[in-house]
Amino acid sequence: MPESTLLARLGAFARDRPVEVAAGLLLAALLGVWIYVGVRNALIELAAANLRSLVSSQATTTETWIVEKRLNVQRWASDPRVVAAAEELLAEAERAGDAAAGACRGQRGARLIATVDLLRQEELAAAVHLIDRNGRVLAARDTLKCGHVLDARRRAVFDPVFAGATRFTGSLDEVERIGVASGPRREVPKVWIAAPVRDAQGAVIAVLDIGKPANERFSKLFEAARLGETGEIYAFDAKGRLLSESRFRATLEEMGLVRRGESSILRVDLNEPHPEGEQPRHTRLIAAALAALARPDGPRSGELLQPYDDYLGKPVVGAWRWLDEFGFGIAVEVADVEAFAPLFRLERAFLLLGLGIGIAVFGLVVALLRIRRMEIETQEAKRVGNYELLEEIGQGGMARVYRARHRLLKRPTAVKIIELAVANDEALARFDREVRLASQLMHPNTIEIYDYGRTPEGQPFYAMEFLDGLTLQQIVGTHGPMDAARTAHVLRGIAGSLSEAHERGLIHRDIKPANVMLCRRGGEHDVVKVLDFGLVKDTRTEATRDLTRALRVLGTPAYMAPERIERPEEAGHRSDLYALGAVGFFLLAARPPFQADSDLALAYQVVHTPAPRVSSVAPMPVPPSLDALIARCLEKSPERRPPSATAVIEALDALLVQMPWSNIAARRWWDVHGGAPAAAVLTH
Repeated sequence: MPESTLLARLGAFARDRPVEVAAGLLLAALLGVWIYVGVRNALIELAAANLRSLVSSQATTTETWIVEKRLNVQRWASDPRVVAAAEELLAEAERAGDAAAGACRGQRGARLIATVDLLRQEELAAAVHLIDRNGRVLAARDTLKCGHVLDARRRAVFDPVFAGATRFTGSLDEVERIGVASGPRREVPKVWIAAPVRDAQGAVIAVLDIGKPANERFSKLFEAARLGETGEIYAFDAKGRLLSESRFRATLEEMGLVRRGESSILRVDLNEPHPEGEQPRHTRLIAAALAALARPDGPRSGELLQPYDDYLGKPVVGAWRWLDEFGFGIAVEVADVEAFAPLFRLERAFLLLGLGIGIAVFGLVVALLRIRRMEIETQEAKRVGNYELLEEIGQGGMARVYRARHRLLKRPTAVKIIELAVANDEALARFDREVRLASQLMHPNTIEIYDYGRTPEGQPFYAMEFLDGLTLQQIVGTHGPMDAARTAHVLRGIAGSLSEAHERGLIHRDIKPANVMLCRRGGEHDVVKVLDFGLVKDTRTEATRDLTRALRVLGTPAYMAPERIERPEEAGHRSDLYALGAVGFFLLAARPPFQADSDLALAYQVVHTPAPRVSSVAPMPVPPSLDALIARCLEKSPERRPPSATAVIEALDALLVQMPWSNIAARRWWDVHGGAPAAAVLTH
């Protein structure tokens, strides 16, 4: 039909039926308003969710960093040289007169400080104190503090440390900490970590207290997480003081809030009253956080989505969260124009469209439907190399995994593609290393890598076998502990995979229930497959050791060997055998060998507490030989564990002769419990 004829008919319809046309326009307008309100609310909630997610993520990162720092100071405090120096200083403190202060200022005090500096292997700590139970400063970097005695209030801060705990404090200057300072550098807030110093009998004899300027510590954590062009992440204490360096330092200097040449902005008090006419230093966000802190039942996190002025006088929205255990909070702020950019564009568009909003929305809906149909068609036809991507089956922090098939062979596969937008050079190197090392392994109990390449967009990918099965974590979590025969069968498969890897000089370093699958394959049931070689360490090359050193905190604490926590760079093949024993413990007892409320407590148990016998907690009988084998794998000292994965295989083979686990028994289990097919989702 010609366009002129169509317009003529529409005009005639509007002339002959004005009520219907008005009703249609009203309906379109109402529909437009309804869509606008819905989209507006969704965009506001999305902005709020992004703020909450960012502050929560940064809080988790900060807590992980604190755990690592506490472990470091705890390790230094237990060093024999520190203990010996502390005992000498304590002995001097027992003498009459000013002997303690003299020793503090002399060689004994200097030796303790030098030992701590040597253990740190980085820039010197701004403040180091050794404090006895009487509150006396027995050693200090600033010798003017020698002999100072803490008052009762400050001494009480260290009571938990003398009780055996290692404590992190987020913001105190030296006067607040011990009651004396020796210069203006010491007057800025610091982060403090205090750890107990124990004698040979395990009794706490003193406290090692280390402080670093807060802005130096926090700024390094927050710098990489800043949001967009205006996003700011900073730490603040209960007094409203800013604890981390601002990304807008030049603006602060121009405003006169910070003097040029100062090393930090710690003098900016976000809660400080200001003279009339001057820019306020406090913000509504900090005021809300401090008000919540003042109430015992107050919330410990929140957000402000109505724009307010930040400490620069710029309209922003933000979110906050208190870390009560450590005495400080974390705030995230971003300019409202950046946070709500989609919303502002939407409002301008609706103002311009006016009465035509109904038609515009109709056209938008039609366009969206067409775009969605095109996306579906594109997705169905999407190919990566020789593989057709059928559906996404898993997503991690830096990668996606798709169920796929070979274009010609039609073989089912799983394709893992890394996301370039969120991956840094280290992640790409780790991905390449994972493919390269895993592809060298040919053991039937190791997941097989088929192919490797890049997508048309330049994203690295590799294709691997698609597994029909369940992880050990899923099986035990859903169906409870395994019996001894099946457990021995599973451990035999894992040990077989590790045996080949160890012979090639590779250490897996992340053996855990979630990284092992039991599969149905070629008529066989309970086929063991070891997954995820993202943390593999190649002991044959220096480059790999450099990369894994940077990844030293990765892994699952419940299944990490003690040496991986204390000396990550020294992890060897017997570290994998420890993890193997921990997996065996989990299969029989439906729980790992150690359980705790925090990673720090869990790490302490792994390092110091003897593992229980699995026979003492397993609900079903455990053969003595299997019980003993798992106990040997869980020994604290690597030298007391089995010498190799091959030795573990020999022990398990002997055990399986006495209590075999057959394919018939496995088939019966799968016939009853089934389980939907699951891919090898390696998305770390």
